[in-house]
Formats: sequence, structure tokens, C-alpha cells
Amino acid sequence: MWSADAPAKAILFGEHAVLYGAPAIAIAIDLRASVSLEKSEKWLLNGDAFNPLLNPHLGHLISEFGDLDNPLSISIDSTIPMAAGLGSSAALSVASGMALSASRGHNSVTSIESLARAAHRAEASAQGGRASPTDTSVSTLGGAVIVSSSRIKSLEHRWAIDLESPDGSKHWDVHSLSIPSSLSRIPIVIGFTGISSSTKKMVEMVANNMQTSSFRLAMEKVSEISQKSIDILSTGNPEAIGDAMTRCHSLLQKIGVSSTELDNLIDAVLPFSFGAKLTGAGGGGCIIALSNEPQACAEEINKCGGIPYITSFAEIGVKISS
Repeated sequence: MWSADAPAKAILFGEHAVLYGAPAIAIAIDLRASVSLEKSEKWLLNGDAFNPLLNPHLGHLISEFGDLDNPLSISIDSTIPMAAGLGSSAALSVASGMALSASRGHNSVTSIESLARAAHRAEASAQGGRASPTDTSVSTLGGAVIVSSSRIKSLEHRWAIDLESPDGSKHWDVHSLSIPSSLSRIPIVIGFTGISSSTKKMVEMVANNMQTSSFRLAMEKVSEISQKSIDILSTGNPEAIGDAMTRCHSLLQKIGVSSTELDNLIDAVLPFSFGAKLTGAGGGGCIIALSNEPQACAEEINKCGGIPYITSFAEIGVKISS
């Protein structure tokens, strides 16, 4: 048997704006997806016949890392809520790629970059050609990751990724950022609205709305906050980061990617948090809050009908489980 697991991600700043040149600041959180493989007489997924058309991410990764002539039984287990803006599909893609690579006898240490690239290709293929490498890079690397349209000299550069999308050629540089313990030890509270969010649909909506000047102005302000927050993160000041998160959410409301349910959860947790905002594509999905009172936040999320998750920064990215 070959097993691997990878963490979820939460975007602190730059969702949607990353597709238009802004930096995206994302962190790995300690909710994980695991994939186990066993030799089999035919391709199976959780005991059922595997259909690559219904599972395009896995189908793509099998074509890159697997061996179609040597079928496997694939078992998936995940603590990451699906379609919630936490990168569940990316974590599964990364974990699947690692497990498939291990099953072929590849060296997992030297294939980290190629794994991240392949997982991003799988995501882009499944999302109509529009996908930043943020989710897959975070799940691969762990810790904090900055994805931008150009190289940031003050950060550790990991790799560059190019993509031909329906909106033209895209280029991203992926960096790692070391977060001071004064920030990384603060509990993270996720509030899931229970409403699924389609990244593909939200990305397409934003692309259409970018034709209006007021929408572009709000997007530019999201980009400005993202740029400034890189330095704030390096200082480890939770109050400053929390304030920036809350201001960012107000801008995301203006570009139409929030919802009544998301706004209600944020209003509920703000009295007990340094700051809070939606995380991910929006339209549903989750909020993220930094809080030294995580239980109080969880109780308020419950009162609003949401599903709380008390978690933490995940320093470790994808890894072989056995």
C-alpha cells in the first residue's frame, strides 16, 4: 500500500485578484486529505469502478504519475469540507500525485516541484483553464505561500508557473514565507456556511464583471492590501493582520463574492477575533478568523447555523504516510 496526505489551505489575502496580477497570501491549515493506493485487478475509487470523466483531477494525475496498465484501488479520506473554499480538490490532487508517484518508485523529495506543477495542471483542466497555482502550491509546501505575477526578492522563491487561459497568458511566481511564532501559534477558526461554492462559476463571474470600472477599482484595492500584508505578516503582529483581513472582506463584498451567510458569520466572530474574512472563491464556503478565543468563535458560528472548525497553521505540506 502507498499512502500520502496533504493539508487544506486558507487564503488570507488576494483571492480572485491573484488571477489579475495581485499577490495571493495563503496558509496551510491542519485539515488534511489522505489518499491510499493498493494493487488491484481494475481501477477502483473507494470500492467503485473509477470513471476518469467523473473525476477529472484523478484522471489527469494518473496519466502523469500512474501506469494505466497496472490498475490500483484508490481510497480517499479527508477532514476538509468539499466545495468550501479550503482547497479540498487541490489537497486531494497533491496527495494523489504523491501516492501515485510513490507507487511508481519515484523519489518524492526531488519531485516536489513537478508534483506541484502536475497538480496545478489537473486543477486548471478541471476549471476550464482558469486556476492559479495557489491551492496546489500550499498543499505541496505547507506553511505560508505567496503567489504573485513577478518574483519578490525579499522572499524565498520556489518555482514559476505559466498557464495559457481563456483570459490570455498567465505567469505566477511561487514563494515561501516564514511566519513568526507570535502569529503561527494563534488558533485559526474556520466557519463553514454549509453552502457549496463553485470556484469555476465564481471565477467566471468575476471575469465578466471586470468589464466595469467600479469593480476594477475594488479589485485594485484588494491587490493593495495584499501587497502591504506581506510585510505585516513578517512582523507577526496579529492585530495588524486581523485589521487587514476585515478591511479585505469589505472589498470582497463590493465585488460581489460574499453572501449573507458569510457576512453573518463574520459579524458573529469579530467580537472574539483579531479579524475575519471570507476565504476562497466566495458565494458560499467559509470564513477564516484569527482568534485567541476559538471556542467562543465556534459557539457563535454554531448559533448562526454554520459549522465551526478550530484548527492551526500547518507547517508540513504533502507527505508520505506509510
